[in-house]
Amino acid sequence: MLNKFAKILFVFSSLILFSCSNVKSSYDYDSAVDFTILKTYQWDTHPSAAFSNANPLVAKRIVKAIEDNLKRKGLLEAEVADIKISYQVNFEKKLSTSNISGGVGMSVGRYNRGSVSLSSGNQIRETTEGTLMIDMVATSSNSLIWRSTTTKPVSGRDASPEESEKRIGQLIFSVFENFPPKQAQ
Repeated sequence: MLNKFAKILFVFSSLILFSCSNVKSSYDYDSAVDFTILKTYQWDTHPSAAFSNANPLVAKRIVKAIEDNLKRKGLLEAEVADIKISYQVNFEKKLSTSNISGGVGMSVGRYNRGSVSLSSGNQIRETTEGTLMIDMVATSSNSLIWRSTTTKPVSGRDASPEESEKRIGQLIFSVFENFPPKQAQ
């Protein structure tokens, strides 16, 4: 069962999960934290361990993109750090219905007789959404100080490793556009 689950996760994670269309992103943060004093980070690998074990190549791309963006924002990796970074990837199947559908058929038979038929009915669609959640926890208080959540429908097409890396990089770049948060003074 676990092996089948790992294969499914691998297939989904190497798909177009991280292209930038139809992406829903949000972030939240502790407004009492002064983000300007944060200079160092370390990894908390526990939350992402199951995904990383099942999808080591995709996990490596996610970690690289997060590290690149933390560096771009001026944070450096350290053994003793201001914050711990973790991420999680989850997949969820969704059902959607549409009351509008239709079809028209037309045929001409023997003796030049024809018929026209119309049909309508409900359509049910199953889609899979992938969610990437990135957390920052203050090491001094062990409390969550920043979280981003990004959800995207997973497409059924495989992406090359280069394309996967590019899309993951673009997605995570857009996530870190809102970090550090602009706080009211």
